[in-house]
Amino acid sequence: MRRVLLLLLTWVYAPSAVATEIDALASNPQWLALLHFPTQGDVQGSKSYVDDAGFFLAKDGVNSPRSELRATLERLREEPQLICRYPARYNWLREQGYLTDVAVPPCDEYQQWRQKLDVAEVSLVLASSYLNSPSSMYGHTFLRLDPAGDRGESDFLSYALNFGANIGAEEQDMLYIYRGLFGGYPGLFSLQPYYEKIQEYNRLENRDMWEYHLNLTATEIDRLLSHAWELRQVNFDYYFFDENCSYRLLELLEVARPGIDLTSPFEYAAMPVDTVREVVLDGMVYDIGYRPSRRLELDTL
Repeated sequence: MRRVLLLLLTWVYAPSAVATEIDALASNPQWLALLHFPTQGDVQGSKSYVDDAGFFLAKDGVNSPRSELRATLERLREEPQLICRYPARYNWLREQGYLTDVAVPPCDEYQQWRQKLDVAEVSLVLASSYLNSPSSMYGHTFLRLDPAGDRGESDFLSYALNFGANIGAEEQDMLYIYRGLFGGYPGLFSLQPYYEKIQEYNRLENRDMWEYHLNLTATEIDRLLSHAWELRQVNFDYYFFDENCSYRLLELLEVARPGIDLTSPFEYAAMPVDTVREVVLDGMVYDIGYRPSRRLELDTL
């Protein structure tokens, strides 16, 4: 009789306990960071910054971290190949004790991408202002990914991880400014050789560049890269002054180092120099490099 009563109690209370556990996990700041929800304050009624339905596995995932968590747990178990699409989500859920019995597929494309980059160090790069472009009139930031071994001795073998507005080649100036101010452009992450950034900013546009070397551990770099993979071809709304290149990079760094709060000071505006200062104040920088513009180099001859 006692055993039957225990089974009945388990049947009644277990679903409630599981629901409570799911609710707690869905409000975890790291899960919110992976979905690009605000991680500070009341999440109820908030919305993800991601403006791309393809990023979410639940129909209401853009509005509900809880629904997206349930859909992720269910889909990754039913379709393990989705782990290759969401490696950062999977790794975090496994750390929380979920999906530990799911066989991980080879993920050849993802592994080849990681091996090609072979990142050993990450730097936050600030290019000085460029008045000919409204989006860069206060500067521009991006991440430099330095490879391991002998390849890491040359900056020209590094890659740049950049976030920017996807703008047509023949966009009119006034329309460009209007859309940039009011979120009329999609924003995307992109990867390109670092020497192309040097050519563009340092040589063609005569912009000084400061390179802030970050003290990320190997585990933190892995988190950053696995989430960057999840964001390939994923659209965000782009705004010149707040949800811009600098703000998106702070979100990436919050994913890389759980528990750090870099974005909350920039609710209304995220100027590149101010976001760099926040990263420095939070103790993430161990060294700073400087690359003068071509014009400055010529002036000092």
